Amino acid sequence: MCLFLLISRYNISMAVLFIMSGLPFSGKSTLSKQISQSFGIKHISFDEVWIESEKIINFVPTWENISQKCEDLVVEELQNNRGVIYDNLGDRPEHRDKMRQLAKNNNADFKIIYINVSRSEVIARRQENLKLQSRAQVSDENFNNALNSFEIPTPSENPIIFTPNQNVEEWMLKSIK
Repeated sequence: MCLFLLISRYNISMAVLFIMSGLPFSGKSTLSKQISQSFGIKHISFDEVWIESEKIINFVPTWENISQKCEDLVVEELQNNRGVIYDNLGDRPEHRDKMRQLAKNNNADFKIIYINVSRSEVIARRQENLKLQSRAQVSDENFNNALNSFEIPTPSENPIIFTPNQNVEEWMLKSIK
């Protein structure tokens, strides 16, 4: 389907920042890549920016400098009136608020997409990944910190909720407007 028809179909008329939120191994990267492809918008992944930064000689990536790099990439898209999807934990209200404010400051709309997957499911997915090594591994400490500190987006944040049993294409038609 051509991009114009897809954007018309989803009723997106201005730059939109899609903010992903969900536990590690919930499927944020998979879903955000599908949304990116469907809308023809840039996908910015905290994990991918981190991995690329590790390749830079004499650069030690930290959560703060990788977050700033990702924010700069998001702003670049929004300032050019292009939509973008930011793939990160979105684990706390203050992190989601910061991204929402970034969108507002750049005259863009924003939508939080929460991947609703149980703790037991993400633990099982992580265990499977330990065997298969199909994606980058998360240390025990970081994984447990994420599980313990994650705050589900509240109704006042108006999240769009995705559960893994939903058909992605149907969900996008129904939920992303």
